[in-house]
Amino acid sequence: MPSPIPISALFVLGRLASVALLVAPLLAGADDSYLREIEDEAKRQATALITSQPQVVPVWAVPAPDAAERLAPGLDRNGFERALQERSPGTYASFQRLDPANKQQVYESYQKDNLLANIGEQVARLLGNKP
Repeated sequence: MPSPIPISALFVLGRLASVALLVAPLLAGADDSYLREIEDEAKRQATALITSQPQVVPVWAVPAPDAAERLAPGLDRNGFERALQERSPGTYASFQRLDPANKQQVYESYQKDNLLANIGEQVARLLGNKP
């Protein structure tokens, strides 16, 4: 038969339980204020993120590319190649790898749109079709 628990031990356990019940709400309150601080900080940061995002610029307000981003219009084939070599050496190097028919296609496209970015994209696209 197990030995009985002394009454003094039960008394001590009872007191510890009552102290724990008294202290628990205080600890829970501390947790609540800590959680409130975290929530407040999250709200401040969210507000800062929302207010600091860049404004969307309407398409009509975007400036047109300037002359530095274009080749001179109306160049003959040799002038086009020289200008491309001077203004965009990387695109020119890729252009040189094209076959004659694709080079002519790029030149004809340049006559309609002399924007360097578009010429570079077309050269890259034509090179991508090659094995």
